[in-house]
Amino acid sequence: MLPATSEHQQGEIRYRRMTAIWKGSLCFLFLVLCVLLLWVIVAGQTESVEKIYYPMAAVLGMWMVGPFFFMFWTRSIQRVSILVSWDNHSLHAGKRDIPWNQIRKIELANPARSKWQLSASPMYALFLKDGTRVHIHTDHLFGKKELQSSLSILQKSLQEHQEFDPD
Repeated sequence: MLPATSEHQQGEIRYRRMTAIWKGSLCFLFLVLCVLLLWVIVAGQTESVEKIYYPMAAVLGMWMVGPFFFMFWTRSIQRVSILVSWDNHSLHAGKRDIPWNQIRKIELANPARSKWQLSASPMYALFLKDGTRVHIHTDHLFGKKELQSSLSILQKSLQEHQEFDPD
Protein backbone atom coordinates (compact mmCIF):
# COMPACT_ATOMS: atom_id res chain seq x y z
CA MET A 1 0.00 0.00 0.00
CA LEU A 2 1.34 3.34 -0.90
CA PRO A 3 0.59 6.87 0.11
CA ALA A 4 -2.26 8.60 1.74
CA THR A 5 -1.59 12.25 1.02
CA SER A 6 -3.84 15.22 1.55
CA GLU A 7 -3.85 18.97 1.16
CA HIS A 8 -2.32 19.27 4.63
CA GLN A 9 0.97 17.84 3.31
CA GLN A 10 0.59 14.72 5.40
CA GLY A 11 1.18 11.24 4.15
CA GLU A 12 2.54 7.82 4.74
CA ILE A 13 4.01 4.86 2.95
CA ARG A 14 2.77 1.51 4.17
CA TYR A 15 3.90 -2.00 3.45
CA ARG A 16 1.53 -4.92 3.00
CA ARG A 17 1.46 -7.06 6.11
CA MET A 18 0.56 -10.08 3.95
CA THR A 19 3.84 -9.65 2.07
CA ALA A 20 5.74 -9.91 5.35
CA ILE A 21 3.63 -12.92 6.38
CA TRP A 22 4.09 -14.96 3.21
CA LYS A 23 7.80 -14.15 2.89
CA GLY A 24 8.25 -15.02 6.56
CA SER A 25 6.35 -18.28 6.01
CA LEU A 26 8.64 -19.23 3.13
CA CYS A 27 11.66 -18.52 5.32
CA PHE A 28 10.13 -20.61 8.10
CA LEU A 29 9.60 -23.56 5.75
CA PHE A 30 13.21 -23.32 4.62
CA LEU A 31 14.37 -23.27 8.26
CA VAL A 32 12.28 -26.38 8.94
CA LEU A 33 14.01 -28.05 6.00
CA CYS A 34 17.39 -27.15 7.52
CA VAL A 35 16.35 -28.67 10.85
CA LEU A 36 15.17 -31.81 9.04
CA LEU A 37 18.61 -32.13 7.45
CA LEU A 38 20.15 -32.07 10.91
CA TRP A 39 17.59 -34.56 12.18
CA VAL A 40 18.46 -37.01 9.40
CA ILE A 41 22.06 -36.97 10.64
CA VAL A 42 21.07 -37.42 14.30
CA ALA A 43 18.73 -40.28 13.39
CA GLY A 44 21.66 -41.99 11.69
CA GLN A 45 20.05 -42.39 8.29
CA THR A 46 22.95 -41.00 6.28
CA GLU A 47 26.08 -42.24 4.62
CA SER A 48 29.47 -40.96 5.70
CA VAL A 49 29.70 -38.39 2.88
CA GLU A 50 26.23 -37.04 3.64
CA LYS A 51 27.28 -36.44 7.25
CA ILE A 52 29.58 -33.73 5.91
CA TYR A 53 27.26 -32.09 3.38
CA TYR A 54 23.97 -32.08 5.31
CA PRO A 55 25.22 -30.13 8.35
CA MET A 56 27.02 -27.64 6.11
CA ALA A 57 23.87 -27.11 4.06
CA ALA A 58 21.73 -26.81 7.19
CA VAL A 59 24.03 -24.31 8.90
CA LEU A 60 24.44 -22.21 5.75
CA GLY A 61 20.70 -22.27 5.16
CA MET A 62 20.00 -21.12 8.71
CA TRP A 63 22.71 -18.45 8.40
CA MET A 64 21.26 -17.06 5.18
CA VAL A 65 17.52 -17.37 5.85
CA GLY A 66 17.27 -17.07 9.64
CA PRO A 67 17.73 -13.28 9.81
CA PHE A 68 15.12 -12.81 7.09
CA PHE A 69 12.63 -14.93 9.01
CA PHE A 70 12.99 -12.75 12.09
CA MET A 71 12.89 -9.55 10.02
CA PHE A 72 9.64 -10.58 8.29
CA TRP A 73 8.20 -11.96 11.52
CA THR A 74 8.75 -8.68 13.39
CA ARG A 75 7.26 -6.70 10.48
CA SER A 76 4.21 -8.97 10.36
CA ILE A 77 3.41 -8.63 14.08
CA GLN A 78 3.95 -4.88 14.31
CA ARG A 79 0.78 -3.07 15.24
CA VAL A 80 1.16 -0.45 12.51
CA SER A 81 2.41 -1.22 9.00
CA ILE A 82 3.75 2.26 8.26
CA LEU A 83 7.29 2.40 6.92
CA VAL A 84 7.52 6.21 6.61
CA SER A 85 5.11 9.01 7.42
CA TRP A 86 5.33 12.78 7.27
CA ASP A 87 3.57 15.98 8.17
CA ASN A 88 4.22 19.68 7.49
CA HIS A 89 7.22 19.77 9.79
CA SER A 90 9.13 16.51 9.48
CA LEU A 91 9.54 13.05 8.07
CA HIS A 92 8.92 10.22 10.56
CA ALA A 93 10.83 6.98 10.10
CA GLY A 94 10.53 4.60 13.02
CA LYS A 95 11.54 6.53 16.11
CA ARG A 96 13.36 9.24 14.15
CA ASP A 97 11.84 12.56 13.20
CA ILE A 98 13.79 14.46 10.57
CA PRO A 99 12.72 18.05 9.85
CA TRP A 100 12.14 18.77 6.17
CA ASN A 101 14.50 21.74 6.25
CA GLN A 102 17.40 19.43 7.17
CA ILE A 103 16.91 17.06 4.19
CA ARG A 104 18.88 17.90 1.04
CA LYS A 105 17.73 14.98 -1.15
CA ILE A 106 16.22 11.50 -1.06
CA GLU A 107 17.48 8.60 -3.16
CA LEU A 108 17.07 4.86 -3.40
CA ALA A 109 20.14 2.89 -2.32
CA ASN A 110 20.68 -0.77 -3.18
CA PRO A 111 23.59 -2.17 -1.19
CA ALA A 112 25.08 -5.32 -2.68
CA ARG A 113 25.74 -7.31 0.50
CA SER A 114 25.94 -6.80 4.21
CA LYS A 115 29.20 -7.38 6.04
CA TRP A 116 28.16 -10.97 6.85
CA GLN A 117 27.36 -11.77 3.20
CA LEU A 118 23.63 -11.53 3.74
CA SER A 119 21.41 -9.86 1.18
CA ALA A 120 20.85 -6.25 2.22
CA SER A 121 17.44 -4.76 1.51
CA PRO A 122 16.91 -1.68 -0.63
CA MET A 123 16.66 1.48 1.41
CA TYR A 124 15.82 5.12 1.11
CA ALA A 125 18.87 7.29 1.69
CA LEU A 126 18.11 10.72 3.11
CA PHE A 127 21.01 13.06 2.51
CA LEU A 128 20.99 15.74 5.17
CA LYS A 129 22.37 19.25 4.82
CA ASP A 130 24.99 18.60 7.51
CA GLY A 131 26.58 15.96 5.26
CA THR A 132 25.21 12.87 7.06
CA ARG A 133 22.87 10.22 5.71
CA VAL A 134 19.89 8.52 7.27
CA HIS A 135 18.82 5.14 5.90
CA ILE A 136 15.26 3.86 5.95
CA HIS A 137 15.33 0.12 5.29
CA THR A 138 12.49 -1.37 3.28
CA ASP A 139 13.24 -4.94 4.47
CA HIS A 140 12.46 -6.47 1.05
CA LEU A 141 8.78 -5.60 1.50
CA PHE A 142 8.34 -3.70 -1.78
CA GLY A 143 8.65 -4.75 -5.39
CA LYS A 144 10.56 -2.64 -7.92
CA LYS A 145 7.49 -0.67 -9.00
CA GLU A 146 6.45 0.01 -5.41
CA LEU A 147 9.99 1.14 -4.52
CA GLN A 148 10.11 3.58 -7.42
CA SER A 149 6.59 4.84 -6.82
CA SER A 150 7.15 5.46 -3.13
CA LEU A 151 10.52 7.09 -3.86
CA SER A 152 8.90 9.54 -6.27
CA ILE A 153 6.24 10.33 -3.66
CA LEU A 154 8.92 11.02 -1.04
CA GLN A 155 10.90 13.17 -3.48
CA LYS A 156 7.77 15.10 -4.48
CA SER A 157 6.90 15.70 -0.82
CA LEU A 158 10.44 16.90 -0.15
CA GLN A 159 10.26 19.27 -3.10
CA GLU A 160 6.89 20.64 -1.95
CA HIS A 161 8.17 21.22 1.56
CA GLN A 162 11.35 22.87 0.32
CA GLU A 163 9.30 25.26 -1.85
CA PHE A 164 6.95 25.93 1.05
CA ASP A 165 9.75 26.54 3.58
CA PRO A 166 12.98 27.51 1.77
CA ASP A 167 16.17 27.74 3.85
